[in-house]
Amino acid sequence: MAAMQATRRNSMKIGDVMRHSGASAKAIRHYEAIGLLGPIARRGAYRCYTAQDVAFVQLIRQAQAVGLSLAQLRGLRTADGSIDWPAVAQRVRARDAEVAAEQARLAAQRARLATVLAEIEHCLQSGAACPAA
Repeated sequence: MAAMQATRRNSMKIGDVMRHSGASAKAIRHYEAIGLLGPIARRGAYRCYTAQDVAFVQLIRQAQAVGLSLAQLRGLRTADGSIDWPAVAQRVRARDAEVAAEQARLAAQRARLATVLAEIEHCLQSGAACPAA
């Protein structure tokens, strides 16, 4: 009984979660609807969020900012609702590898662009006809 009362005292409404996380009410409800948050306790018509829920919403927002999708964030909470930090680290490492591969691809593309541009500038400076391809 005391634990239940403590949980009620420590619970937050959606406006509190918005203030602490920076997420909109619509986003928070969406996270709940797709199973990232939940199940969320209710008191009457109101959802009652915990500090763990707020921490997870903050994590979702950080993860999205670095390019992780909501689908990639599934399964990052343990049975007791806490964040599975080893799983989070694994997903962040995987995203870092994706970004590194994209950087390498873009660097190669920039090198090709520099070569093409140098050829065009040479043609323009020398008055020679530029090749069609």
